Amino acid sequence: MLRYAIIRILWLIPILICVTFIVFTLVDFAPGTVVDLMITPSMTPEQIDELKAEYDLDKPMIYRYGKYMYNLVTKGDLGTSQMSKEPVAFAFFSRMWYSVSLSFSGLILGVIIAIPLGILAAKVAGTIWDNLITAFTLIGLSMPGFWLSLMLLRWFTFKIKLLPSGYDGTWKCYVIPTIAAGLTLSSIVCRQTRSAILEVSKQDYLRTARAKGVPERQVTIRHKLRNAWIPIITQLGGLVAGSLAGNAVIEQIFTWPGTGRLLVTAINQRDEMMTCGLVILTATMFSIVLLIVDIVYALVDPRIKSAYVRNKKRKKKGAAAA
Repeated sequence: MLRYAIIRILWLIPILICVTFIVFTLVDFAPGTVVDLMITPSMTPEQIDELKAEYDLDKPMIYRYGKYMYNLVTKGDLGTSQMSKEPVAFAFFSRMWYSVSLSFSGLILGVIIAIPLGILAAKVAGTIWDNLITAFTLIGLSMPGFWLSLMLLRWFTFKIKLLPSGYDGTWKCYVIPTIAAGLTLSSIVCRQTRSAILEVSKQDYLRTARAKGVPERQVTIRHKLRNAWIPIITQLGGLVAGSLAGNAVIEQIFTWPGTGRLLVTAINQRDEMMTCGLVILTATMFSIVLLIVDIVYALVDPRIKSAYVRNKKRKKKGAAAA
């Protein structure tokens, strides 16, 4: 298991190199540069050229990329924001908690809604209740996150005036963003839970458990749900990792002080250093979450753990025989 984790982490190096190069290329192709926001009408052409030279904008993109990667590899320096002069690492970690808290709030709400509904839909498959739950999930999947966020803002903030429109440090500011983040997640997980439970329901060991007199509630929790966890965890892991990296729209709408909003601001300002550093840290966090999900597989399903052990023993025997 440790060897597998190390290999996954090592694979992250070429992935980050490719990602950073793509980010630098896209920012370079985008119209405008970071100095456009710094130029004033009183500046002479010579002063503008000096400003561009200060940020290496008079040199090709590949030079700036090589210089950035050299500092990253040799010094571990993720760069400094070209606009705010704030170190990228400090900017990311000082705002990461806000993004993580929003993502996990949406996750908790989504799981609380999705798992019971998915189990119920599988239990009453083919009935009117199953159709109603399916309709609910389709509505949740069909609504874009930004549209749902705007509708919730309109009703709960501007109409009813019950909840704040953005982050204010109180628990109330979490309500609307959590609903917006959790509804789509709950729809996806609910459909996955229903499919996984229906697949497990065809197994012979469930009939054996019922024949032994095991109560239906225990059959559902200890046998159905436990054996259906693998595809559900796979879906949840991808959604959590994606929400940590992709809640930028919700953070922007609700003026949330998270890393997603910071990334959007950096892109709008053509801040290469901040954009590239945030993408590296976000991609690293994304990969770590997926690695944790893979490790959780072994804890949930002993068959996966035993497979790792068998492979390790085979390699040892092969090395001993050689």
